[in-house]
This record gives sequence, structure tokens and C-alpha cells, in this order.
Amino acid sequence: MNPRRLLGYLLSLAVTIIFLAIALAPVDFEKLARAFAAADYRYAFFAAGATLTAYIFRAARWRQLLAPTQKISVARLFPVLIVGFALNNLLPGRPGEFVRAHVLGKRENISRMLGFGTVVLERVVDGLTLLAFLLFAFVAFSPLHLNLPELAKAIGSIALFIFALALAGIIFLLKREQLALRLFHRLTQFLPRRFVARVEQMIGSFMLGMHSLHSAREVAMIALLSLAVWVCEFISYFAMLTAFHTLAAFSLRPVVAAMTMVLINLGIMIPAAPGGLGPYEAAGIFALSAFTVNANAAASFALAMHATQYLLITSLGFIFIWREGVSLVEMSTVDS
Repeated sequence: MNPRRLLGYLLSLAVTIIFLAIALAPVDFEKLARAFAAADYRYAFFAAGATLTAYIFRAARWRQLLAPTQKISVARLFPVLIVGFALNNLLPGRPGEFVRAHVLGKRENISRMLGFGTVVLERVVDGLTLLAFLLFAFVAFSPLHLNLPELAKAIGSIALFIFALALAGIIFLLKREQLALRLFHRLTQFLPRRFVARVEQMIGSFMLGMHSLHSAREVAMIALLSLAVWVCEFISYFAMLTAFHTLAAFSLRPVVAAMTMVLINLGIMIPAAPGGLGPYEAAGIFALSAFTVNANAAASFALAMHATQYLLITSLGFIFIWREGVSLVEMSTVDS
């Protein structure tokens, strides 16, 4: 194995161990077991169904992103999408995004750069939708005069700032692409060339994905499908909170579900073991602690939510990997 790749694997494993140690240090495992025993698993199955529906909407959104170039059915895109997410669960370094573009290119005879551009665009849209979702949750439930903790309010304020900054940056990049790239080169001239080249490639892929959209109607459809994705994910988190009786106050659950969903999805961006093990649990417990949920209840929710998502997508992924004849050895080197 390449020494640099091995070092990356070891560092990601170390990150996982550190985050798991931090997350589970205050947990009483006897009480954790009782929380699992007392859970209402009807809601957990409902959460799994909502998660699966979210991935169907993801495939529909990907179809919409590719439609200006080539029309591909949701039924053909869904297995490729699941294979990508499953490989993120199985292999370190999150190769799933590259694998999706690679498999799509082989199956549908589409440029891999264009395929990867749509995947990068998805990620940007997901980030903006997540932040918008969190802001909406705070605004929509503010008339209820909920007694939100100061930490939760601070997270909402930070989300607003990041959302505004990201939106302004994207608009500037679209309107003044050449000027934006010149500024990028000037600001990053002191950074390692390999890192700068990789970021520049990501920006180029994002722009390629953006240029594939030709009308306001297409943009509106992408926005609506992104909203559908995250509404389904929100329902999944809400159902799991209900399954584990995590919050006594029902009125708080929508805000808590939204914040937990956002923080977990931000947390798993940290390079760690496959599937985001460690940062996922730490982010979930941190989000719930903002609402004074005790560590045992928070850990039971985070572990159950992660296990549900992981097992659902990975098991489906194995089915599609076998059906599509995808080689795990080959896919582990696609990103390089």
C-alpha cells in the first residue's frame, strides 16, 4: 500500500477513536442499554423509510442535474447513487463521490468530469439547503417562544452568517468567474500547490455542473428536489427522537431534529473512519446537549440513527455492487 495512503488511513482511524472517546466518555452503558430496551422501534422503522425516500429524491435531483446533457431515468441512477454512498461507508477517504462519476461515465457514456461536476454541485446545494433548513426551523418556531439554550441560539446565528457568506460567494463566482479565480490564486499563492490544485479542480467541477443548468425552471426544480431530500431526512431524525423518547417537550423536537441533522452532516465532513464513525456520534451528542439532553439519551439516539442509516445504505450498496459488477479494489483507487 502507498505509504501516504496508509498514513491517511491511520490518521482517520485516530480521529475516529478520539471522537468516540470524547462522545462516549460520560455515558453510563447500563443506562444506555436500558434506553435501547425502552425504545419504540416502530418509529425507527419509519425513520428508515424516510431515509430511503430521501435517497430516491437524491436520484431524482441527480437526473435533473444531468438532464440538459443526457436524460437518464431515476431507476438507472438510483443504484449508482447508492453504490457511491455505500462505498463512503466502507472505504476511507470518501471515494464515493469519485466512484459515482466513474460508474456513471462507464454505464451511460457521459464525461466523468461532467458527472463529478454534478456531484460537487449537489454537495454545495446540500450545504446551502441544510443551513436554510436550520434557519427556517428557528424562524418558524420562534412564535412558540421556546426556551432555546444560548448555545442553540449561537449555532443559529453562525448558520445565518455562513449561509449568507456562501450564497454571496456563489453569486460572485457565477457573475465574475474570471475575477473570482484571480482572487483565489492571489489568496492561495502561499499554500501548498497540491492543495490549491485540488481546490481549483473542485471549483472547476462545480462551475461545470452549474453551466449544465440553462434555465430558471431547472434551478427551481433542483431547489425543490433538494428541499424534498432534506424534509425526508428531517422526518427521519424527528421519528428517531420520538422512538427514543429523547425529548419530553414535543414542541422542541422540530428545532432539535433540524439542528441535530445539520450538525451531524457538518460533523461527518471531518476525515475519519468510513461512514463518519466518531464525528457522527460526537456531533449528535453535542447538538442534543445544547438542549440539556443527558449523555445516555443523546448517545442512544445518535448510535441508533447512525446504525439505521449505515445498515440501510450499506446493505443496499452491497446488492447493487454485486448486481453492477463493481470491483471494490478498483473503486478504492478511483479518486487517485
